[in-house]
Amino acid sequence: MKSLVKNRKLLKATACVLLMVPILSGCLGVKGDTSRIELISSTTSDGWTFDYYRNRAYPCAVSGYQTFVVGRKVGSSSTATRPLWVRMHGGGIGWFNPDGSVAGGTRNKSEEPFSRLKPSIGSTNLEGRIAASADGYRMLSVSMCSHDMYSGVNNTDPNNPNLTNGATPKTNGLLATKAAIAFVTAKYPTNDFFLHGGSAGAAGSFSVAWSLQLEGMVPAGVVADAGVMNQAYENEQVAMGSPCARPSEGAAIFMQRIHPDIANPANQPHLLVADGRLSVPIMQVYSSGDNNTCGTMAMKCPLPNGTSVTLGSAVCNARPLRMAIEAQGPASRSVSLELCVDDPNQDSGTNKCDKHVATNGEYLNTAPGIPADFESVILDWVNQRRGDD
Repeated sequence: MKSLVKNRKLLKATACVLLMVPILSGCLGVKGDTSRIELISSTTSDGWTFDYYRNRAYPCAVSGYQTFVVGRKVGSSSTATRPLWVRMHGGGIGWFNPDGSVAGGTRNKSEEPFSRLKPSIGSTNLEGRIAASADGYRMLSVSMCSHDMYSGVNNTDPNNPNLTNGATPKTNGLLATKAAIAFVTAKYPTNDFFLHGGSAGAAGSFSVAWSLQLEGMVPAGVVADAGVMNQAYENEQVAMGSPCARPSEGAAIFMQRIHPDIANPANQPHLLVADGRLSVPIMQVYSSGDNNTCGTMAMKCPLPNGTSVTLGSAVCNARPLRMAIEAQGPASRSVSLELCVDDPNQDSGTNKCDKHVATNGEYLNTAPGIPADFESVILDWVNQRRGDD
């Protein structure tokens, strides 16, 4: 267990890494703005107090502002040092077409209500098990109403016809997430904090972890479930006419909505991990037949070394990061869990590994070499990371 402040490694990757100045696209390591955070409501249920906040520094893409919820056990000390669990939900990606119409819907582009962000207290999913642990975690759940994969740093939002206070909103998901974490860790003494993302939240967790590392506020670990940026995979999906392929024009617009360093192919998560630029420990989680990435559909899978191999689509998407983690050897603090988890709500025929975001519920793994209760493996890893120096 470590002090959050004592372990802030100042990694000056750019000259502006800690500048708090007005920005256009902005330095990736810039801090989030906490000065306009306001409390909306406080409620108590299930033995927890939940505080619902709005950050008026960061407007949503369509309407409203970025919000977040903080959960604390009733009777727990507000001055005791405790770990923090940061939940980053999914919801795909979105953009605005040249005619101003919305791609990806408005739900993840509008202010998110308390009911959507409330942590899953009492659940047997990973978040619920963390909340129930004896370590006394505080829980933080953040919004993604820029619909930018938590990767916008005041970037221009092409074709967005909406106005907030007379101005077109910029994408700000990364800054809003960092601001929420900074606010909570300043308000409540915190030692370790973890990012837990699902789907788009998993992909965005790498952006947030890298940015936090550059700022010097290093997470103890990242649990990334069923999402990672893999541009070669996306390009091959388009080339083969896959039903999971995103339209090329839309994908190009989306890449303008996120920080250019994150959009740069040289900075994909597997490359950051492989060359040590991202040193935050990673728990990669995915099910080998995840239908959200076209399941077991065979494809020519491009690998980082320039070769290709035939793999199922879901496995292909995750493969470069898995390879980077495995290349670190047995001493690595990172782990890749390739699961086989069946989604009981889908009939995928012979594909019994079709679950998307397996940590969202109480599911069993049937892949060999990993316990059926795969979440216990993740919990053990989290406890190990809390013991890191």
